[in-house]
Amino acid sequence: MSVEKSQIALSLISHTNIGKTTLARTLLRKDIGLVADRAHVTLENQKYTVLKTETGESLQLWDTPGFPNCQKILSRLQGANNPIVRIVTEVWDRFRDRPSWCAQQAVLNVQQEADVVLYLVNAAEEPSMAGYIAPELQLLEWIGKPVIVLLNQTGPPKDREDQERLEQPWKDYFSRYGFVKGVHSLDAFSRCWVQEGILFETIQSVLPSDDRQRMTRLFAVWEKVNLTVFHAAMEQWSALVIQAAKSRVMTKGDGSSTEVQKQQAVDSLLRDLVNEVGATTKSVIALHGLDGDAIGVIQARMEHVEVQRGGESWGDATLSGTAIGGIGGALTSGAYAGLHLDAATGGVSMGLFTVAGAVVGGVLGFFGGEAWTERQAGHQQTPVMWSDDYLDLLVQDVIIRYLAIAHFGRGQGQYVADPEDPRFWIDKVKTLVSGQRATLHEQWKYLRGQETIPRADATPKRLVALLTSITLELLRSTYPASKRFLDRPT
Repeated sequence: MSVEKSQIALSLISHTNIGKTTLARTLLRKDIGLVADRAHVTLENQKYTVLKTETGESLQLWDTPGFPNCQKILSRLQGANNPIVRIVTEVWDRFRDRPSWCAQQAVLNVQQEADVVLYLVNAAEEPSMAGYIAPELQLLEWIGKPVIVLLNQTGPPKDREDQERLEQPWKDYFSRYGFVKGVHSLDAFSRCWVQEGILFETIQSVLPSDDRQRMTRLFAVWEKVNLTVFHAAMEQWSALVIQAAKSRVMTKGDGSSTEVQKQQAVDSLLRDLVNEVGATTKSVIALHGLDGDAIGVIQARMEHVEVQRGGESWGDATLSGTAIGGIGGALTSGAYAGLHLDAATGGVSMGLFTVAGAVVGGVLGFFGGEAWTERQAGHQQTPVMWSDDYLDLLVQDVIIRYLAIAHFGRGQGQYVADPEDPRFWIDKVKTLVSGQRATLHEQWKYLRGQETIPRADATPKRLVALLTSITLELLRSTYPASKRFLDRPT
């Protein structure tokens, strides 16, 4: 009586020291194996579970030793039909050339266990110049399993055109090999979860009928898990923005200098925002199976506040102005106006006080002819809050933060914020957010009119839907093949 198959097995193989185990860590969302910058780190076949259904079906990933010398391995395996030759060469290699022996065992394991082979190559090289690829392809052909080529070490995330330019030479090179069923970018350090989905769809397409149905069920598990994480992240970022929109701090009205009072109020406003950004960033990092506190520069320009005259309504009486030079600068350009998180205390560095003074001075200076004098303002409390334009910038910032986290491969270790986010992200996010300016400003007006409520409850559906829509559009435009599953009803 035959036992029904319940697993689909993937074997991850490559030349030695290309990054198999690092990529496996990224795919599995956990630290496995040993990672080091030297050859022959992995010496044994290791099997891990990537996905599992409630009925026990699973997707398995084999991490295998790298190929040290394919010509030698191929000659050994081709001679394996002769039992005498096989015994002699196995004994010799096991004790005198262990990397070669381990690679032979890996190849035999792949031939016996794998449904699909994932062949990892270094995208930083020219395919025709990497001399190890041709003999390895001979070995892959001998194995006789469908092969999907993965491009590792592709560098930072790229826009679609640059990504296609990077992939095309590899697609052209492998097009002559019928057993190669696809070429995909999947960098161990900068992959995005949607790229994994595209890979799993390709794997599904090359499987026989029964396995294809099994992979369909496994892919549904992958979709549910990853889309749940995505939507949870959107809700958390939305809650942060909502909290900022509702935030207001009153000056003391104690008769002290207007400049000091306003500086203290903005100081408090900034502290709250920095804490919220830090806490939410850390939470979204954890959602993605990563570690790290993301201590660093808050990626937004603290340029815009609104100052209301005491006793008047939140309408035309609101004074607004720009302190440091307008919205023209990109919010992740690296010029963050001196506002930093203090790694030692978790608080705000002294650079904040310069920023606060600049903001207040800019606002009041803009209305230099006003009769609102220091003497008059110093004896009444004045609300201070973020302006519409600044909140627009904050929306841009949280989307870029999400993209940076979503592309961060676990192989890198703990998450560390990169101040040099890809330029194409910044430009695309700015364009999409600008297109929603009127809708966003309606939201800011609405939120300012609400009573303060707990942060956990502050998730108006309209803003969550807007952030979700903008981010999905960015993912679709960067990875067009992802539309097939991103657009499916959840």
